[in-house]
Amino acid sequence: MDPTYLSPLAVDVDVIVKEYPPGVAPTARETNARAGGTARRGTKRTSGPTRERLVAAARESFAHRGFASTRVADIVDLAGTSHGTFYTYFEDKRDVLLALTQEAASAIYGAAVAPLASSKQESPRDAIRARLMVFFRTYSEWWDVVRTWDHASAIHPEVDELRARIRASIVEQLCRLLARDRERWHLDGGRDLEITAIALTAMVEEFAGRWFALGRTLGTTEIDQLTALCAGALYGGEAAPDQGQAGS
Repeated sequence: MDPTYLSPLAVDVDVIVKEYPPGVAPTARETNARAGGTARRGTKRTSGPTRERLVAAARESFAHRGFASTRVADIVDLAGTSHGTFYTYFEDKRDVLLALTQEAASAIYGAAVAPLASSKQESPRDAIRARLMVFFRTYSEWWDVVRTWDHASAIHPEVDELRARIRASIVEQLCRLLARDRERWHLDGGRDLEITAIALTAMVEEFAGRWFALGRTLGTTEIDQLTALCAGALYGGEAAPDQGQAGS
């Protein structure tokens, strides 16, 4: 895919038309409610290193204790703050998880359509490989949060709903990339781009989840095989190594 075709990534799916005092913003739960959930009350402070410490502490506790077993007391102990400070920023541990989900899902799914680092024009196969490498590296970095939201979504469906909205935004971005790529690389004109984008996203995401759940790491062999699957499905012979540019 040609990196010059990429538009700025837009994965902020929570648009709120409301004014708040400086340093105060809606909680993750309130934001989620405005996108279709149950109405929530209250606003929380969202700036400063204290909030970052609380989020990092919650992430650590969720990873080691599990979401269900983590208490607010565990989070504030790890963060070195008080209960009162916690409630200045979050309503409860679910609110922290929604904040983590927003950050993790935006990073993971955004990696699939983010502009390529290389300034040169890439062959379709090279572009797919580069995106897969970034996606799996980002997925690995957030794997602990992925496991947490998988476990918590059965109890709190709004976690999965938030993740799904971010995923849908990325699928839309991927559809645009495929549409712009269709003419350049002779992508089948009769192919439904939405189906293609959803199928590719699901395949790669499901593979990542199952692979990391087995405790495995991804090397060159795995990336090359996944690249061949994706490139072959999209471009056929156009994506073969001997058809691309040098270095593909």
